[in-house]
Amino acid sequence: MTDKISPITLLGQESIMVNKVEDIRFVDQRALTLAVDIAFLLEESERTKDAWHGSAFARCAITNAALMLECVANSCLGSLSLPSRLLEELDRLPPLSKFDYYLFSRTSKHIDRGCCEAQLASDVLKLRDHIVHPKMKPGSIVGEGESQYVDYGATKVLGIALDNREWSHSEGMKVAEVATNFLRRFFLEWCGHEKGSATRILVCRERDLLNHDSAMWVQMPRAEYGLVQKWLPAILSYMDLRPSGSDA
Repeated sequence: MTDKISPITLLGQESIMVNKVEDIRFVDQRALTLAVDIAFLLEESERTKDAWHGSAFARCAITNAALMLECVANSCLGSLSLPSRLLEELDRLPPLSKFDYYLFSRTSKHIDRGCCEAQLASDVLKLRDHIVHPKMKPGSIVGEGESQYVDYGATKVLGIALDNREWSHSEGMKVAEVATNFLRRFFLEWCGHEKGSATRILVCRERDLLNHDSAMWVQMPRAEYGLVQKWLPAILSYMDLRPSGSDA
């Protein structure tokens, strides 16, 4: 499925006719854009890892990975037929609670917060909170002489330094892998979605089609697809992404 305005939108074997293009209600989906950006940032952080801006690319990749988790959680809730008042109330929940609500609505089951993927995802989300909510935090002076610095600790599970000045390409790769592996297990194993269904939830921009239980796929530029394939291969297991020029 290409992201174009059209009076006919193909859904697998189905087609839905809209009387007027003006009647289409649109949703501004962002998950795929964030994923492509993460892949690009990891590419650049590797290419420039020996320069000062290599760390800047890595920090941006890590932040975007945390944002992607929150974005996907919101897309999941948005795909449900919920009253606007309830949706506004659910929007105040933490991202993992949003995932939990969606999973329960689909399967009557809850996320096992003690499993490895959930704990790692929680660590990634805490990194995002740590960045946007600066607080007084105790630190310990370590080292001697000119090599002394303040150690603010690290995340409990991932072991990533809370001082984001220390983030590098390796931390960026680690966080991106955690985020995509969590989403792979969430959609495929816990929710039981086919990847065409997950693609619809995360990419479909026509509001009236989000609730249709049909598969969708996305055709994207080969350069972008190549970066996703290289740096975020887990995404291809739960999203049906195809490089331009491939067979439908």
